[in-house]
Amino acid sequence: MHTKVFKRTCIILTSLFALTACSLPANKDSASRNKGEDPKSGVAEITFWHNWSTGPSGDSITKSVEAFNKSHPNIKVKPVYVATDGGDSVTSKLLTAVAGGNPPDVMLASRYGVAEYMDAVTLLNERAEKDKITESMFYKWAWDESIYDGKLLGIPYDGTARALFYNKDHFKEAGLDPEKPPTTIAELEEAAKKLTKKEGNKFTRFGLIPWYGEGWVYSWGWAFGGSFLDGKAGKVTANDPNIVKALEWETNFAKQYGIQDVTSFTSSAGTNATNPFITGQLSMMVNGNWMISQIDQYNPKLNYGISYIPTPTGKDFNTFVGGRVLIIPKGVKNQDAAWEFIKWMCTSEEGQSLKKITGEFAAIPAINKKMYADDRRQDKFLEVLPNGKNRPVVLAGNMMWDELAKAPDLVNNGKGTAKEVLDQITKKVNDEIDKKKAQQK
Repeated sequence: MHTKVFKRTCIILTSLFALTACSLPANKDSASRNKGEDPKSGVAEITFWHNWSTGPSGDSITKSVEAFNKSHPNIKVKPVYVATDGGDSVTSKLLTAVAGGNPPDVMLASRYGVAEYMDAVTLLNERAEKDKITESMFYKWAWDESIYDGKLLGIPYDGTARALFYNKDHFKEAGLDPEKPPTTIAELEEAAKKLTKKEGNKFTRFGLIPWYGEGWVYSWGWAFGGSFLDGKAGKVTANDPNIVKALEWETNFAKQYGIQDVTSFTSSAGTNATNPFITGQLSMMVNGNWMISQIDQYNPKLNYGISYIPTPTGKDFNTFVGGRVLIIPKGVKNQDAAWEFIKWMCTSEEGQSLKKITGEFAAIPAINKKMYADDRRQDKFLEVLPNGKNRPVVLAGNMMWDELAKAPDLVNNGKGTAKEVLDQITKKVNDEIDKKKAQQK
């Protein structure tokens, strides 16, 4: 076993599980041909961990596994729902399973965070090269987010994107053209003022709350032209001047309308059927493509439009993209069967087309064009997906996500200026990256 990899793996597992010793296979591509077959049937049985239990996402997993099993009689995939550790992560459960010698054969994971536990993952460079699975097949952001330091940690499974949803009836009521949504920040501010309604001392409708929904610092930071990573230095740059401007702009909304009133509104707002955009209490909202299926389910008569996230110039539109990756954990005996399942799920038209159940996107442009050819509501997303921006793939990506998620509240509640808060986040994350890199030596 390579000493550096062994040391890093032990540190990760010890910190999480207080283990006194650990032993994982060397971190290199495995060409293992262990089939893991049931000796009686000759069928390779593999387990597939995911964290989608109900709704359209759960349905897509069920139908995908059923379709794969039907078309691959020599492989039987058993889907297993695993609750998250918080957010979208099942990291601690995976590391426990790997340390215990009983990992799942395949796992669905958030792409940007896999680098943090790459020592528990089987690298796929050799398998992908052999089967001609290359970067050119996928959106650039999907492939880039699946790689760390040249190591292919998994194969991109899907994609999510963000855009501006707006209520066309509210636009008409406020004297705005429902077919001309705002494209600049100035137009967005003006529309928000006209759309906001107040009765006495109480707001009954907000035109926009920038950080609500999917209006993350990432979303607006990129819209303002910011960059969250210095690739050459390997450092995060959450305090990029344009990101500072974006956060200042976001939090100025709170000052204009009153932080207590805005907080009261957002804290009482619900999700799904009680999402304030769906109920008509919020006229504009940055949200993801999955919002379309939610509107279909909870308020199909809602008259709404979808446009790009506005930018200061009304040009250079982009979108914050996310998504998942399928990985093979370390210690898996059924690697060939696991790889066949991953290939089918991530690169076949049948496997990827089942993403339509969730209203999300394939990680492959050609499949999206076919899948959503007759759904005009997806047009703006599909147009901007090639310009998608992915979160930095760094050794402290989850920390950066958590810290940036808290940034608007910190500024709104007087815990620092936008620059001060982002300076602190940048230092904290870079210190953690340096710490983890030192552990690799």
